[in-house]
Amino acid sequence: MITKDSSFDKSKYLLENFPKAIEEEWLEVYYQPIVRSVNGRVCEEEALVRWDDPIMGVLNPGEFVPILEAVNAIATLDLYVLEHVLEKMKAQDEMGLYLVTTSINVSQIDFYCCDIVEEFVKRVQAAGIDFGKIAVEVTESAVCRNNEQVLSQLERFQELGFKVWMDDYGSGSASPVMLQRVHFDLLKINVGLISRISSSDNTKIIITELVRMAIALGIETAAEGVEDQEQVDFLLEVGCSKMQGFYYCRPIPVEKIFARYKSGNQIGFENPDEAEYYSEVGKVSLYDLSFLSQDDDQYASYFDTIPMVITEANDEIIHFARGNRNFKRFIENNFPDAKEPYVYEFKKGKRGTGYYTFNAIRQCGQDGKRRIIDDRTRDGKTVQLLIQRIAVNKVSGMAALAIVILSVTDKPKKENDLTYNYVARALAEDYIYLYFVDMKTGEYVEYNPDGQNRDLSVEKSGKNFFKRIVSDAKKTVYSADLDTFTEAMTMENVASNLKEHGTFSLTYRMFIDMKPTYVNLKAVKVRSGEDRVIIGVANVDVQMRRQETIERIKEERITYARITALSGDIISIYTVNPETNSYSMYKTSYMFQTLQLNSSGDDFFKDAIRDSTDVVYYEDLESFKRVFTKKNVLSTIDKEGIFVHTYRLCFDSNNPIYVTLKAALVEELDGTQLIVGIIDVDAQKRKELEYLNNLTVAEKKANIDELTGVKNKNAYAEAENLLNEQIKTGKVKDYAIVVCDMNGLKDVNDTLGHLAGDQFIKDGCMLICNAFAHSPVYRVGGDEFVVIAQGKDLSKLDYLIEKIDKANAENKAKGRVTMAVGAAHGKEGLTVGDVFEQADANMYIKKKRMKQGEI
Repeated sequence: MITKDSSFDKSKYLLENFPKAIEEEWLEVYYQPIVRSVNGRVCEEEALVRWDDPIMGVLNPGEFVPILEAVNAIATLDLYVLEHVLEKMKAQDEMGLYLVTTSINVSQIDFYCCDIVEEFVKRVQAAGIDFGKIAVEVTESAVCRNNEQVLSQLERFQELGFKVWMDDYGSGSASPVMLQRVHFDLLKINVGLISRISSSDNTKIIITELVRMAIALGIETAAEGVEDQEQVDFLLEVGCSKMQGFYYCRPIPVEKIFARYKSGNQIGFENPDEAEYYSEVGKVSLYDLSFLSQDDDQYASYFDTIPMVITEANDEIIHFARGNRNFKRFIENNFPDAKEPYVYEFKKGKRGTGYYTFNAIRQCGQDGKRRIIDDRTRDGKTVQLLIQRIAVNKVSGMAALAIVILSVTDKPKKENDLTYNYVARALAEDYIYLYFVDMKTGEYVEYNPDGQNRDLSVEKSGKNFFKRIVSDAKKTVYSADLDTFTEAMTMENVASNLKEHGTFSLTYRMFIDMKPTYVNLKAVKVRSGEDRVIIGVANVDVQMRRQETIERIKEERITYARITALSGDIISIYTVNPETNSYSMYKTSYMFQTLQLNSSGDDFFKDAIRDSTDVVYYEDLESFKRVFTKKNVLSTIDKEGIFVHTYRLCFDSNNPIYVTLKAALVEELDGTQLIVGIIDVDAQKRKELEYLNNLTVAEKKANIDELTGVKNKNAYAEAENLLNEQIKTGKVKDYAIVVCDMNGLKDVNDTLGHLAGDQFIKDGCMLICNAFAHSPVYRVGGDEFVVIAQGKDLSKLDYLIEKIDKANAENKAKGRVTMAVGAAHGKEGLTVGDVFEQADANMYIKKKRMKQGEI
């Protein structure tokens, strides 16, 4: 091992000994696993390299990779790593271990100095390894400048079947637009973002949106630098289940990996046949059902969501895999005795509280049909749940399901006051048809009972129940009983019997399996409402207690009724005859009454436009008059099913409030009606506006480097894209790119500490800003800055660079900051990225000369 010596040229030594390091295998390949947290298995690996030099000791990539890149020798190293990875895979296969995709870090220089795609193909084919087991990993910065050479070669890799990963995503270089050009197989989220999960709510939101966007584009994500359980829990909740970091394992050589398998201490490779299943399970975000809270804390409301949990189930067991924070609170509040891990075994479980839910989960896992059910807790609360199957594991047979708790209602005031769903479930064992009917309106819901499992699901809903059931009877009721059925099944007759006897019953024959079969129709009142009844049709021909589930109608008929067509805090509701325009108001709030509008009239649209002058906020008046015409409203409903318009009403001249007007057509007893509702959305709208304002402020901050105050790498990428567009349109012809790289930052950090290093960077930045006082300056790396010189600074470019050179001479003598500066002028046919590369190359030439003492 050597000591620091000013006469020792480290770069020269490494370049001279690189061939020997390859031959003697001083370059050792390490592997860091990427673990899929939902199953705890290694689903991918990243190959890394260290230089174990007999003289200099162990060197990390950051110490020798830039030197090899500077002389275009990096491809030799990357292909060396690939060859070792292929040797490991062959040995692993011979041991009977699963093979997972392994990534090779590929330098941007590789795409220029050789046909890197062909070099990969030759070696992987010779090894007999599937192309899909090799991933080409490039940094975000390598593709951020729309480099056609790099992008086209990445597309070639994918076309051949290789995986393509982007490393360090979220560091600010690459625009999301880049993801439209190259459909990366994996985005590895920047370690800097992961490290701030516990300290920054802003960071949590950024990570959540990065993962959400990737999932929407069909791209998987992995987190780098995972170090603690808090990070693991959060990443799992937002749908990022692939994780890499010291929390799981440090990079280790192949010998240690195989030794762990022999000793039984391995993490274990994932079965490739289960990868698709666990991918589907892992990328479900437990915040997809988030809603806007009225709480003023924007971060609390962002992560405030409906309780949700992911389970795995088969015929014997249900395992609760992961839930969001609100699900955990739900369990703590309602099941204080429950302890993690939450597991239910059907053989050991009793048919008591919760069995109905567990059985519904099991059935959904089997048939894949989504369910919305009601169940009760031990203390009498009613819980409504949505159950949706996500995927099925072809190997284990387990099904992954998402369970969402839609609502929790306190127990009824009377212990014997049952909900409809609970009563209907008890009856489902005997009944083949069940209906929930409102005797006043004729509206109904038809349930599909499953007698074997005491389960029901909504079949369809509609209105005019008695008209509909008589119409259906012409096809289903035996002809000899049709007249009797038609006379008895009227709203008046059923209501009269219910009032006098408390029940209504009718026995007749209907066709079941093409045979006339005696059935009994029975109607009973619901305790919670005298106008609501349950009507059940039971097979009394053979008294079958077990019935085949009736085939579910493919899609629930979409209808708009007065209750379901409108939602929210309703201020007022109108019914309008779409033919005559006559209208009446049948619900209004006290606040709306203060406007003193007509409660009925002959021309709804004419009156609405007339009154709008006094009640609609002046800024919204013209748009309201333009869109709220009969022709436009009906045309929109015809195309989209509903008309929606948001504007402001002046209940108080100083404080107008946001409202949303919704309109829909519904079929009622007296024909088609237009239902118009006005809903108070002021709180929600103002929260959205506040969010947009905060987002604008955040976007501005996102373009400023916190340390130096100049623009950052993200701002440079935007400026580069804009400049390229201006060059194409001829708006800009003359410009230059200036690249500045400071010397000695690492020594300052190592000897004086990072605070001194920060001041070193700020001093260097000030030197650049003073020289290029009329041009934008960008910090694009730790000690790397870029200037886009135009106008006055462009005309004096040589003078300004000379000015920095003079300052270098003075600072060197005083032990202060010095820097290498390279510049290149824009030329016709060159993109800004091309000019940057020239300037960057010129800078490195100058840096080399400075190190050699030539300048």
